[in-house]
Amino acid sequence: MEQEIFEVEREALKRSRIHALDPRVKLLTTLLIISAAVAIGRSDAVEVGSRLLSLALLQAYILTLAFLAGLRMRLFLMRVGVILPFGGGIALLKPFFEPGEVLFSFYFVKVTREGAASGAVLLAVVILCASAVVLLSSTTRMQALIAGLRSFRLPGEVVLLLGMTVRFLFLYLRSLQEIVQAQRNRCFALRGRRVRRGHVLRVLGYTAAMIFIRAYRHGEAVYQAMLSRGYSAERLRLSAPRKVGASDWAFALASIAVVALSAWVALS
Repeated sequence: MEQEIFEVEREALKRSRIHALDPRVKLLTTLLIISAAVAIGRSDAVEVGSRLLSLALLQAYILTLAFLAGLRMRLFLMRVGVILPFGGGIALLKPFFEPGEVLFSFYFVKVTREGAASGAVLLAVVILCASAVVLLSSTTRMQALIAGLRSFRLPGEVVLLLGMTVRFLFLYLRSLQEIVQAQRNRCFALRGRRVRRGHVLRVLGYTAAMIFIRAYRHGEAVYQAMLSRGYSAERLRLSAPRKVGASDWAFALASIAVVALSAWVALS
């Protein structure tokens, strides 16, 4: 799991036209696509086929951007699949609990037409929203994204906490990797015939406590160092965002056009 997080940051360090876009433009575009997907999915006055076609158009646009950015599609789809169970599980249960015309029944289990249609739309919305978020995080460095949030008048304390969380996340993941490697060198295994479950749980508990204590002490040391250097929230300075260029405007207009086209498809 920790290796996948490092891979995500490596994806964001690639060079492409999508990576070079302004983080603020990409963030607003992502919010626009997610809002359009939710609005289309919740529009009961539109036929299910039109809604699915409209969502498929937006999904194709997201995949096209991922391809142009040079992302590894296997890693991209795997990250989407990790997010999918959180909302996809509800979509898979909708056909069994939503009332309507019964398509299939087995004893007390009934699948309705309305439930299947609603579940399909919800699943498409979840996949599209997850794909948009994964595309944003895969083409934008975390620090650049946090700086973009600061330009939207987000409180300085929140930006500082987010920035420190991102930096410490990779630091402690690296420490966790070193601990796991040291345990492997000492022939520690989670599974096996001769492995005692009590011993495994005790070692895992020691490891979690070690990481927690190290993080607490490190946080205290960093805070004291900040105070000794005269830190205050008012003095927080991040890199000034660059001006929005022609390529950023072109990307924003193209995204608005695709969203408008998907809305027209849904309403037609």
